[in-house]
Amino acid sequence: GGNVTETARRAEIHTSLLYRWRRAALAAPSTLMPAVLIDAPDPSPGRTEGPAIVVEAPGGVRVQVMAGAPAALVTATLRALR
Repeated sequence: GGNVTETARRAEIHTSLLYRWRRAALAAPSTLMPAVLIDAPDPSPGRTEGPAIVVEAPGGVRVQVMAGAPAALVTATLRALR
């Protein structure tokens, strides 16, 4: 809960910036994809083979992200799916 002024003060930003972000978010087409969580067994300690994340995007696109993938590579890949 809370209000815009309190939120802006905690984040040390001006309230108008929150309103600008809100307008931009509402005006932009949704780029969110549904997420499905599945139960999977815990990996063995030290095991890094196999994907840590699997993203199935519309159109049959499937991206597997390995556990050791650099954050910049993961970010660039997911942005390209938009």
